[in-house]
Amino acid sequence: MAAEQTLVPAFISVTYDGTELNIVDAKFSLQYNNSTNYEENMTSAGKKGYLLRKGVSIEQEGDIYVVLTKSSDGKNDESIKFLENKLKDIAKSEKPEDYSKPVVLTCKDPGEEQFLSVSFNGYLKELKMYPSKNGNGFTDYVAEFEIFDPLSIKIEN
Repeated sequence: MAAEQTLVPAFISVTYDGTELNIVDAKFSLQYNNSTNYEENMTSAGKKGYLLRKGVSIEQEGDIYVVLTKSSDGKNDESIKFLENKLKDIAKSEKPEDYSKPVVLTCKDPGEEQFLSVSFNGYLKELKMYPSKNGNGFTDYVAEFEIFDPLSIKIEN
């Protein structure tokens, strides 16, 4: 029996609209659900089929969070400013097509070998500021990305 292993990313990079964000000690959380209700039926050819239950729609939801810590060394300041400016631009846009951009999240092991890449077309939904949970006096910025086009989601190693 093979031993279970957990891959813990040593390096996480986030590229948003072609700009790689400088993130020190990054953390990201990814959740994507695609829930539906189908009913089994018999087709005219006598084969089983599954149809979406009448009155029920396909529910797709995804949450992508990236935490950036604003520390005294200022290494994340440029990335935080970039995201703040993107949020201002999105607020001025009237159509999602104007601000839906390619987003790529990449995880690498300590040898800097990529083991996970998640990409999609989406946009920055929120950028919230919280006191750091570590009690170190720094501030955490939590960036929430929204998937705009579910068909654009690609998960690769």
